[in-house]
Amino acid sequence: MLFQAEILTPANTPASSPIETRLAVYPGVTSRIWAGFPPGPKGLAHMQIWHSGWQVWPWTPQTSFHWDNYVFTFEDRYPITVEPLEFVVKTWNLDDFYPHTLTFMVTIEPAPPPGELEALDRTLEALGLLRGAG
Repeated sequence: MLFQAEILTPANTPASSPIETRLAVYPGVTSRIWAGFPPGPKGLAHMQIWHSGWQVWPWTPQTSFHWDNYVFTFEDRYPITVEPLEFVVKTWNLDDFYPHTLTFMVTIEPAPPPGELEALDRTLEALGLLRGAG
């Protein structure tokens, strides 16, 4: 299933007080992610995607997607198997005049067999991360 959020982010929205848009999804595993930026923001509009209190994309904490006239798309298998069944898309806009509408889309496939999730849990545990914590 494809889920989408289009987020109007007003001018002068600071990173310290971002717009938080909740996107309800079904349980499963992500397969493809899109972060879209229209022409015009010149890298001043930013986006982060969170789940269960953890920044999921971009993976590096305290970084953000920020481009101009670009749709960044990639494959990633991130499990959505615990509550809340939603992503929180955080956006902010350092442009002092223009608002910008950013787009987040995600495709979610049905949950994989338990063995695959157990392997993912072991990997996340080895990295010191707890899936679903927060």
